[in-house]
Amino acid sequence: MYEYKSPDCYKKLVITINGRTPGPTILAKQNDTVIVEVKNSLLTENTAIHWHGIRQIGTPWFDGTEGVTQRPILPGDTFVYKFVVDRPGTYLYHAHYGMQREAGIYGSIRVALPDGESEPFAYDYDRSIILTDWYHKSTYEQAAGLSSIPFQWVGEPQSLLIQGKGRFDCSAANPPLKADVCNNTNPECSLYSTTVVPGKTYRLRISSLSALSALSFQIEGHNMTVVEADGHYVEPFVVRIYSYTPARHAN
Repeated sequence: MYEYKSPDCYKKLVITINGRTPGPTILAKQNDTVIVEVKNSLLTENTAIHWHGIRQIGTPWFDGTEGVTQRPILPGDTFVYKFVVDRPGTYLYHAHYGMQREAGIYGSIRVALPDGESEPFAYDYDRSIILTDWYHKSTYEQAAGLSSIPFQWVGEPQSLLIQGKGRFDCSAANPPLKADVCNNTNPECSLYSTTVVPGKTYRLRISSLSALSALSFQIEGHNMTVVEADGHYVEPFVVRIYSYTPARHAN
């Protein structure tokens, strides 16, 4: 549905799933059948949902690519997706219509092994984190510029979001922004945080759904071991994080 949200303190029109962006994480086990009922509550546009990384063996019509594997879901209509998740791993879902993904229709899919089976690595806790870039212009304004003559490029994003949260410096905007448009004291735009326990191992399922940016994810002072990518286990390798001191420039 359409809602005004302030994910980075700047209020803009977004599209939510059950009032949220990102939408709820789908939790399943290998070989489970996932059933998702999608009601299009948008007033003036169609939609479709793509299940990114799910192979859809035997169910290509539920892949969610509008105009290729299905007709769009019209405003007010409901469509039921039903498919088997045949591989454990980390996946995504997102809108596959116009620029709705960039407007907020996305979320995580986490597929675990069946009961009694174990993965080739050990961890204590599991977290899903989606990285996105974020523009203050609505996707409708961006789409109009991209399709206009002369062509109008969208430019660099105003923010980067971690799990739908970020922080834009409202005081640095030029021209100045009114408090009802951008407010750094708005609790809605608190930075993403997660509680961790010393000595425990965390599996971080990092996904990127940026529209333009290539992002690098690091945790200062910690190394990370890569163990899985796109539903496939990989030979574990350590990504070392090096601290640095910014160079000083003489005036």
